Amino acid sequence: MRHAHMKHSERRTRILASLALAASMAFGSSVAHADIAAAEALFKEGRALMEKGETNAACDKFAESQRLDPSSGTLLNLGLCHEKQGKTATAWAEFLAAARLARTQGRADRAEEAQKRASDLQPKLSYLVITLASAAPGVEVFRGDTRLEQGALGTRIPVDPGKHVIKARAPGFREWTATVTVGPDSDSQTTVVPPLEPEPTAATPAASSATASVPTPATTTTAVAPSTPSGSSGPPTLAYVAGGLGVVALGVGATFGFMALSAYKSAEDACPTKAGCSPDAMDQRDKAGTRANIANVGIGLGIVGIGTAAVLLLTSSSSAPAQEKAQSRGFRLEPLVGPQFGGAGIRGQF
Repeated sequence: MRHAHMKHSERRTRILASLALAASMAFGSSVAHADIAAAEALFKEGRALMEKGETNAACDKFAESQRLDPSSGTLLNLGLCHEKQGKTATAWAEFLAAARLARTQGRADRAEEAQKRASDLQPKLSYLVITLASAAPGVEVFRGDTRLEQGALGTRIPVDPGKHVIKARAPGFREWTATVTVGPDSDSQTTVVPPLEPEPTAATPAASSATASVPTPATTTTAVAPSTPSGSSGPPTLAYVAGGLGVVALGVGATFGFMALSAYKSAEDACPTKAGCSPDAMDQRDKAGTRANIANVGIGLGIVGIGTAAVLLLTSSSSAPAQEKAQSRGFRLEPLVGPQFGGAGIRGQF
């Protein structure tokens, strides 16, 4: 009986893990819904600002749109914007990244355009070389806020024209700082970090050593772990949780399904021939595919959640003692929040 009970508990543990994953994806899809809408609005606003000649503000809009919903079309526009700002190295890197992303999306025409812009811009790039005259133990070199690895030292690295602050520091040495100005159109500058100066040794008063030698009485803390009751079969409430998560996932899937249909219709209206389309039309087509995939996942998770609830209700054991059932109700639904997802998990003993 004990062995069968443990198997039953393990099965329910696996079910809980699946439910937590489903909840995470369902709630994460809701967050993605808001991000996609914001990214679309930011992209359109960036295009409008570019047409008005407000380049700096347009670049900010494109950058935020790309952060919320990465797209090769947005990245290509961001590169064009940075090129107008004179940030040649940044624009060149964004063109290359847009070409790679477009290839993974099957957009050969956009990949070719991004690659051509990168090739046209490459002869205009300016470079900065940073070398160490003598490497102190544990030395770190920075260009602005970027820490340079050892492999980057002594290498011609494309940088945006303008002023660059170079810093070098190491434990026990004074920090060294210098500013170098890199010109536009194929300029090349070299900065040599000199040997770092050691920090002066501070005198230690004799009294401080005497004070430091006084022992401090130790304090012993004994932690008593609370006893944990043995697991038992889960209550029907678990089935209601599974069903609720299934309904949420179905709602998210249906929402993204409608968004995908709307995006496909906008793309067809803007470019029915599917050839020589504008960047807006191509972006609409790409985002429609992404939203359709999210809809499929949401609907699938919804079906799994509702099916799991039905199984739990049908197989719920009624033979466990009343006291074990009361102890098994010690669970709670907790939010799970991360930088790229949101969701919920179930914690407790079942």
